[in-house]
Amino acid sequence: MAPKKEVKEKQVKGDEAEEMVLEYMREQNRPYANADVSANLKNRVPKAAAVKVLATLAERGQLTVKPYGKQLIYLYNQSLLEVLAPKDLSALDSEIKETKNDLEEKRKKLKTLQTELANKEALPKTKDLTAEIERVKADNEITLKALAPFRASTNGEAAVNPMSTEDIKKIDVDFTRWRKEWAERRKVYKELLGMLIDAGQVDNVAAFEEDQGIVGDDDDAQAVEQGEFVKIPAKSVVKRTVGSSQKGTSGGVKRDGSNGHADSQDDGGGKRKKAKKA
Repeated sequence: MAPKKEVKEKQVKGDEAEEMVLEYMREQNRPYANADVSANLKNRVPKAAAVKVLATLAERGQLTVKPYGKQLIYLYNQSLLEVLAPKDLSALDSEIKETKNDLEEKRKKLKTLQTELANKEALPKTKDLTAEIERVKADNEITLKALAPFRASTNGEAAVNPMSTEDIKKIDVDFTRWRKEWAERRKVYKELLGMLIDAGQVDNVAAFEEDQGIVGDDDDAQAVEQGEFVKIPAKSVVKRTVGSSQKGTSGGVKRDGSNGHADSQDDGGGKRKKAKKA
């Protein structure tokens, strides 16, 4: 099916064109150039005619004109606009205030309804209720099994008594104390191992630890370190002071445990050097 042809508006001239342009400028009450007026009226007033009409209306005082670059900008004469009485202005202000209050109430109601909708959408669907009920029952069974030792009684006393707050606090204090002791011993071992590597007495760390019967952290210890009771601190670089007899410098040493090398830094701000193992 062939597309419909656009129906062209009938062009107007003379007094009819003046009335159309003047009415348009009064209703819009915005500044326009002659080309804008012709385009906005869908060329019912041709561009050439719009130039003449706007100039005529400006001469009569119905429009005000102001040059802007190479264009003339026209605006409806503001002194010809109807001025509302103070009573009418007050009524409009009251109406605007009432409308704003009504809008605010509707916005609050909309927010409440959106919250209710989100809560209802988060609920399980009807088709998923069976599976949800089974999940809740399973959770209840697990909870009941965990509570069973506390509910069972022997001679009127519970088979298992829950720990008191003091007992829990004591366990926490002991855990923190012994973990600190373990961390300090691990630090001392790593520093000694670093010295042995720098002195060339240890070439292979894995073989050395196996020969000395040194066992690293097992899976349980690693699980504790990564668990909720412990936050592993960020790994920091271990710095040591080397005597003047070693490499002829007293700068700090940073060891790279992966290859047994150390980076030495001169205290006087000199260049960094690579100090290989002896």
